[in-house]
Amino acid sequence: MCPLLAKERSAWGKDAVPSHTICSQEGGVVLVLVLLLTGFLLLLGSALLTIASSERQVGSNDRSAAQALYLAEAAIERTRRLLPRFPVNDVLVNNLLLGGWINETSADSGTYRATVTNNVESIGGLPQDGGTAVCGSTTCDTDGLVVITGTGTFQGSLRVVRVVVEVPPFLGPPAPLTLVNSTVDPLFDGESFLVSGFDRNLDGGAGPSPAHPAIALVSSEAASTVLGILTPGQQSRALGVGATPSVAVVANAATSGTLQGVKLQLARQADRVLVNPGTIYEDLRRIDGGGQVTLVTGDPSADSNRGLDTAGDVILEGSGHGSGVLVVTGELTLRGSYRFDGAVLLVGDGSRLTLEGDSMIIGSVIIANRTTSHAGRAGFAIRDRAQLHFSQETLRGAARLLSARLRTWQEIPASQ
Repeated sequence: MCPLLAKERSAWGKDAVPSHTICSQEGGVVLVLVLLLTGFLLLLGSALLTIASSERQVGSNDRSAAQALYLAEAAIERTRRLLPRFPVNDVLVNNLLLGGWINETSADSGTYRATVTNNVESIGGLPQDGGTAVCGSTTCDTDGLVVITGTGTFQGSLRVVRVVVEVPPFLGPPAPLTLVNSTVDPLFDGESFLVSGFDRNLDGGAGPSPAHPAIALVSSEAASTVLGILTPGQQSRALGVGATPSVAVVANAATSGTLQGVKLQLARQADRVLVNPGTIYEDLRRIDGGGQVTLVTGDPSADSNRGLDTAGDVILEGSGHGSGVLVVTGELTLRGSYRFDGAVLLVGDGSRLTLEGDSMIIGSVIIANRTTSHAGRAGFAIRDRAQLHFSQETLRGAARLLSARLRTWQEIPASQ
């Protein structure tokens, strides 16, 4: 266009506009437009890259924060499941749960840790523990409630979760047979039975735990009653630490009231509930053969605790096998060659234990009679070739079935 226009304008004379001026103006406008468009595109691209980068960073931060929260909850969950295996005040004093596997444990480039303290303040509407004795850096537990604080870190993100849990009982009884009533109603029949406080593993070998008394009682009156009915031939059938027969008065046995609370806690975690079942021959185990928490109660309409304060009696007979934790609110009888491995708690109306035939319990039995039945005495009868062995192995297995029940949950700022 510019060369043609130049020819036409050259014929007009001296006043014609020079051709190079028009071409230069048009070229300058195009250049400016190109530069503006290029700058706009550069700004737009830069903005898009910034937005994409920001979105990617936000997404990464969200993922890191979520992973940190998962790690904090993992610390809570692991501690919650392990608490029943230890006396809670030992945990508060010695940080038994804060070894290398829980304290600053690495997990996919993140870490988590947990601390356990007593509930020294009201949290989530739950009252504070009123105890004053000191356990480590906190007060000792008196209400069964403790605080677990879980911290998770992942790629710079930090999340903290605090929960209050209700700790189930530590399954560490003082003997294979413990009676917490000050008066007892015992019976030994024959000279072939065995009550042993020596630690025994399930394979029949000796366990690592120190020897315990064969029978633990809470009063000298109760001890005198038990010793008084043992014949000379029966005395060697109660073996354990100290003299033979191994019968001891202990100061660390739980009270009847404490065991009532334990029973109510265990009832909330029962895998199976039997209401006055009478005689049963089946296994008290899971389908895979693992242990379970079994509860035997009275009529659920008989008291305000859904039958937990009414005698629920059961006879385990035949060649069945049970394991885990067995809670009975009345009388428990084992006959034939029935065997139970784990912790047995008899707390309720006229609680009493009867072992006869070739029946066996490997673990521990605690008896607390809370009513006037059987004259207010905790009772037992051991006959024939029945055996009762202490076993730390089965008690630990029973403790693995329990976990601290979650009462409150809250995420808190990292500074708290």
